[in-house]
Amino acid sequence: MDVALALDIEAAEREYLSSRVENLTRLDGNPYGASVFFNANVPCFHVKATPSPMFNRIYADITGDSQTLLNLLKQSAHYRPVTPLIAKPSELAPSTQIAGQRLERLKGWTHLQLACAIDSAAVNHHPFEIEEVTPQTLAQFARIHAGGFHTKPQQRLLNQASFAGFASSERAKIYVLNVDGDVVAGALMFLASNGIAYLGTAATRKDARGLGYHAALITHRIKQAKKHGSRMIAATALANSQSRRNLQRAGLTVSHAQGLYRLADN
Repeated sequence: MDVALALDIEAAEREYLSSRVENLTRLDGNPYGASVFFNANVPCFHVKATPSPMFNRIYADITGDSQTLLNLLKQSAHYRPVTPLIAKPSELAPSTQIAGQRLERLKGWTHLQLACAIDSAAVNHHPFEIEEVTPQTLAQFARIHAGGFHTKPQQRLLNQASFAGFASSERAKIYVLNVDGDVVAGALMFLASNGIAYLGTAATRKDARGLGYHAALITHRIKQAKKHGSRMIAATALANSQSRRNLQRAGLTVSHAQGLYRLADN
């Protein structure tokens, strides 16, 4: 595992996720109880209104300062926060010890991180109409995303709001794919400060899967990343998913595995 590359990919993902939480903090009255705070120069974040590991994360150097990580996890225990740990895909343990405390890996939250240099990415032709999201199509994108990721009904407005804040952002781009004027798929690209274009999320409407829309959205984002001067493409996928296969066809290769760990219940 190339540790420097892995840490760059993790930093890009962290920027993307913390930006979604920042979007929630800017809402009038902060109705979801979102907060972003820093451990040294690294953002951590909580959202009171959702228990999702996507929105409640602590970041720290587990090898260099495990006690700080443990303290932050304990201080934030009300949110049931997680911390990402990385390793070669075959080496992520179901549990680990930090500063004398046991952390357990969450089931269903272990992903592969993939990447490639921008010039090594494959750009394939597709016939589909893809455009940047508008205020009119954002809700359609959010519904498709919520369906694809099994977002609970009570969390869907929160999820949509975390994307809506990107409307005027130069760093985050949301794209939707239209068929006969109907949005059937969508995807996001986040231009991280370290030069990585992070393909943050993608979803296709259930009745429109298997028709090449996800692969087309990968190609489109690679083209856009080149236009924006990105040096690298990165993305996350489940090991046995079609998303992983599509990303690999586009030239991305597995960098490492990421697991989310939480303090074990005593």
